[in-house]
Amino acid sequence: MAENLRHLRALQAFDETATHSSLTKAADALNVTHGAISRQIKLLELHLGVTLFHRRPNGVELTKAGERLHQSTRGAFSALQLGVLEVKRLHRRQSITVSLSTSLALKWLVPLLSSFQQAHPGIALLLDTNDSFADFNASEVDVALRFGEPGWGGLYHELIRQEELVAVAAPSLVEKARLPMRAEDVADLPLLHDAFNVGWESWAAQVGLSDDRLKSQSIKYVDSAVLLEAAIDGQGVALARHLLAARDLELGRLIRLDESCVPLDRGLYFVCRPDDQERVTVRLFKKWLMSI
Repeated sequence: MAENLRHLRALQAFDETATHSSLTKAADALNVTHGAISRQIKLLELHLGVTLFHRRPNGVELTKAGERLHQSTRGAFSALQLGVLEVKRLHRRQSITVSLSTSLALKWLVPLLSSFQQAHPGIALLLDTNDSFADFNASEVDVALRFGEPGWGGLYHELIRQEELVAVAAPSLVEKARLPMRAEDVADLPLLHDAFNVGWESWAAQVGLSDDRLKSQSIKYVDSAVLLEAAIDGQGVALARHLLAARDLELGRLIRLDESCVPLDRGLYFVCRPDDQERVTVRLFKKWLMSI
């Protein structure tokens, strides 16, 4: 065992090279030089008495012996990484890392965080704003707030709120129009389009308009927060997620133009590892979320 551990650094260099099929990319991943990776692999090949890579003009290719070794190293280094993350996570009892989209953070969670800090001053929150789903197997994330439909295998999830779309605009866009507005009058305004939540057709069907009454818009917004900012700027009417628009409605930056709601088949979910749902900090954070 001691003899094998002497070559742990060489095994790591081999594993990164095999993963990337490149000495250069392995060097970048480990923050060392190309020459250092090459020397470690040569040392390992000498120790094992086999050739691990075929050198190619555009990189390297595993030999049969290299493929067998990589099957072992990939699993071993993945297990080590998971073990380190688990120890760090479990010993960080008084903090929570929360993964959520940038739009959800800006438009909903961040303005409400002062009440959580007042209720639980001893718990530190780290917000990991990323529009990609957090990988619970390869990160220090404790909780994810996900907008979607359940289908996250092996993870605990609980619905925070079902979502719906509402038609909102800046007061300056409609000036002194009588509210709620007629559907025909709303449709005559510039309509802002959300590339993710396509709902104007559903809105038209609900209010009794045909699709051809909807004006086309050359700009589509992928980020819901950007869509709302465009509406606040008076650029048009947004069919926005009610949860994200709520604060701007409360502050008068936006107004609802009619009483229609377009229900979505997706909602906002609290997601965590099954073993974490009863952790005190996670449970307190979830309780607070459900109460706001």
